[in-house]
Amino acid sequence: MSDLVLRRSGPHEDAEIRGVLATSFPDNPKTRAEVMAWQYWRNPFGQTCSWVWEDAGQVVAHYAAYPVPVTLAGRRTLAGVGVDASVAPSHQGRRLWTPLAKAVYADAAEHGMPITMCFPNVASTSGATKAGMEPVARLRTLVTAYDDTWLAERFRLPRPAARAVRSVAFRLAGSGLVAREVDELPGDLDRLWERVAPAVAYGVVRDAAWWRWRYADHPDAPYRVVEVRRDGELVGAAVTLVRDAFGGRFLNVLELLTVDVDAGRALAAAVRAGADDAVGAALLAVPGSQLEALAARSGFRRLPTRLEPKPVLFGVVRNDPSSPPPDSVSWSVAWGDLDHI
Repeated sequence: MSDLVLRRSGPHEDAEIRGVLATSFPDNPKTRAEVMAWQYWRNPFGQTCSWVWEDAGQVVAHYAAYPVPVTLAGRRTLAGVGVDASVAPSHQGRRLWTPLAKAVYADAAEHGMPITMCFPNVASTSGATKAGMEPVARLRTLVTAYDDTWLAERFRLPRPAARAVRSVAFRLAGSGLVAREVDELPGDLDRLWERVAPAVAYGVVRDAAWWRWRYADHPDAPYRVVEVRRDGELVGAAVTLVRDAFGGRFLNVLELLTVDVDAGRALAAAVRAGADDAVGAALLAVPGSQLEALAARSGFRRLPTRLEPKPVLFGVVRNDPSSPPPDSVSWSVAWGDLDHI
């Protein structure tokens, strides 16, 4: 440890950081320079807190918290999202993680982020907890099935039974509203967020600035965007991305923002209408949250835990100790909050 230096980093070491990241997570999209620049160095919400361990002039470990706009108890502020913890194979087992993480969290506090949101994998949960993360929930996947064959194979049902299950369990009730796919983000997303925001006490501020950065400015754009209007006013919007998951081609619903259930059902119907070869749609939600309730009333059902390929955990680090215990409040978390999709 005497030869190691723990210090801040920045865009001047972009290549070195991505090199360390690639040794641990070669499939991480931030091994690509344009994706890391979008999320870290050109983030419109503030400065990314990036820290490294250096050994003889070489970066051997890295962790960061990039800023996102959040509402905490109804008050708008910033939060960090802890990402890209990586240690070079040559330096693993040397207890570098905890001091590295604590340095990032302290730096985030200095940059006006009272909390850091974390989404650790199962193997990292213990280490994240030691560094200060307080577990909040295991996020649950909700799905709606479009294809009888997928449903039969995934749940080991005869095809006629799968058809019956789909018609009952995943039945989509009509709403009287019609959603449509659009080529650009709706121009009145701020007004939609104003109507939804009172129901979101703790979570990301999903206004126009968030949607523009997260989706329109992402290097892998365009995403598929669906909107629904009532008498010309925007009452719901969704973002989807097609991926291979759960044994088939699925539409991942990254955002589902609505003023009511009717708008949610219209969005779910529009998402399905554009599914093409997808066998279903899926979204992520905190158990018991408003988003989970909306999804359930829009035709989605929880995927059994045993069928979830990789558990997604959500925890919070209180960079500011005066923040309330994170497991004592209600959080709004969606798939779009995760940095890897």
